Amino acid sequence: MNTTLKNGLFLLTAGLCASCAQVEAEVPEAQVTQRNLSFEGAGPWGSLAGDVSAEQSFTLTGANLSWVKDLNSKVYITQVDFRATGGVEDLRFIRYANVTMADAENQWTPVVVIDYMRPDDQAPTTALTARTPYPVDISNVWKAEEIVVSVAVAGGLPAKPWTADVTLHLSGKITYKL
Repeated sequence: MNTTLKNGLFLLTAGLCASCAQVEAEVPEAQVTQRNLSFEGAGPWGSLAGDVSAEQSFTLTGANLSWVKDLNSKVYITQVDFRATGGVEDLRFIRYANVTMADAENQWTPVVVIDYMRPDDQAPTTALTARTPYPVDISNVWKAEEIVVSVAVAGGLPAKPWTADVTLHLSGKITYKL
């Protein structure tokens, strides 16, 4: 083989190998918190009516999530926390909670993040932790420009409005091809 052909094959092989290189990183935990999410009160009848429900949603925008846009990522939710911030002393009235995420623009089918049921023996607390039974893959939804997170709660809800911080616990793997 002549030198020019050998050099050409070497450069072609080097170029192909370089395009195969990639960097991977595990993200053990990240948090996204919506502060003071406001819920309407159940009205004058409040908990006398038995279990009632309330729903509220918030939007995460692409500007807040830009780090994931250019990467081949796997993003999972592992836990959702609720922390009372106003109008109530604790969250013992929440018997059920459901959190979903959806792409606001393309009307993707919502991904159910948690379906929580409070244990009967739970003591009153200002913070409620709902762990997923397994990491919930939200990779497709997470890449959207706008994500709608819907929070539904049910139980003997208070008569007056109340607020809570909602924290999404995330983990994942980021892959970037060089």
